[in-house]
Amino acid sequence: MTILAPHLLPPWVRKYSSFCLQDGSLQRIEHIEERHNLFVMEYYKDNIWQGLVCFVISVVASIFYFKLYEAHQDLSSFFIFSMVSSLWFLVSNLCKRRLIVNHIRQYYQFYIRGILWQEGPLHQIYVRLVSQRDAHGKLFYSLIINGYRLEVLTLVRLTKNRELVDSLGRRIARYLNLNFFDSEDISTLHVIRHFPPELEEDEDEEDSLVV
Repeated sequence: MTILAPHLLPPWVRKYSSFCLQDGSLQRIEHIEERHNLFVMEYYKDNIWQGLVCFVISVVASIFYFKLYEAHQDLSSFFIFSMVSSLWFLVSNLCKRRLIVNHIRQYYQFYIRGILWQEGPLHQIYVRLVSQRDAHGKLFYSLIINGYRLEVLTLVRLTKNRELVDSLGRRIARYLNLNFFDSEDISTLHVIRHFPPELEEDEDEEDSLVV
């Protein structure tokens, strides 16, 4: 198992998890800043190499095609589109991401290339245990941070050890004071720390009626 963002974890969580990072594993978290009730994470997406490989393949294929061009097989628009798309994919992934979790003002902010992409209340961002089956029906689990109009930030790659990833996810969620969701959509294992405003109002009304 490989943690993709080890510096996100406090020392006591790193010691508890006892994970060993593989040599050459991608360290996407560039900077972590922690203040009182304020967390700032700066990172890059992990599929930069995918964009680079796609761009190189499209360029090489285009060169071969234009050298062997035949009038009755005009695919030039396809190769041009593939080059432009792969270049856009590569450039977009090179941009730095910044995620700010502000418990003082009760909101999160997500920036791409220094531009505010999304700002919202804390109930819209969460840590989640994600399950996925392989071709043989075996379950694998990973850990992510996700939310409304956020790009998925993978913390732990796929592994069979559900108990360890689940425990680690709960500790990270408690450390960041965020909601934690189990791999199942309907589950009693969810940990909800922040509710939507309408639910909080409904609970207040029910309490007043009981009184």
